[in-house]
Amino acid sequence: MKRKITSVFIAAIVLFLAYEAWLFAYHNQKSNDNLPGLQSISEMEESDINEIICGYKRTQLNYMWDEPHKTEDDVDIWSLGDDRYLQVNYNNKDEAVITVIFVELFPDDIDKVKMAYSAGTAIESERILTKEELVDVTDWASGLDLELQRFEEGEAPNEAYAGGEEYVFDINDGEETFSYIWIDNYYIVKDGKWYLVNNPVLPPVAI
Repeated sequence: MKRKITSVFIAAIVLFLAYEAWLFAYHNQKSNDNLPGLQSISEMEESDINEIICGYKRTQLNYMWDEPHKTEDDVDIWSLGDDRYLQVNYNNKDEAVITVIFVELFPDDIDKVKMAYSAGTAIESERILTKEELVDVTDWASGLDLELQRFEEGEAPNEAYAGGEEYVFDINDGEETFSYIWIDNYYIVKDGKWYLVNNPVLPPVAI
């Protein structure tokens, strides 16, 4: 009788361990069922996105998220629908190895960029950038590490603090605009959204 009880107990443990292993695999395997949609991705922290996406096959991401916004040999880029883009880099096995969220501040086609600088509310200088300056500024913008901020009503920096400095970039006669602002910290503001600049550097042009 004792041997029978022991056998039943061992069988129960084996079944429990098998269930736990299945549960772990279900929640951690890179299956299509476990891949969040791009809308859900857009609400997540960047570190969580990287943990979730890394290990997925390129074919899986393309199947679940449709065609990328842009694609290269080992990179796919999807629009998150709010000026932000998700870049996925792959290894030689077409497995995702790193993800990056970035904001495309300058479009591919640029005819003219006008920059204005203001301190407080007064515009102190305004001019068209030269071709050489435009190269420097687009390189500067692409190197900024931006983190989307979500402020409660009335708590955005321009509503909570006075003063500050602002560089406004008007692209192709108002086709697109964004601002580089210092108030309590450094921010990029585009289409009403605030992005904290984690590696603040002033624009590389004279004001």
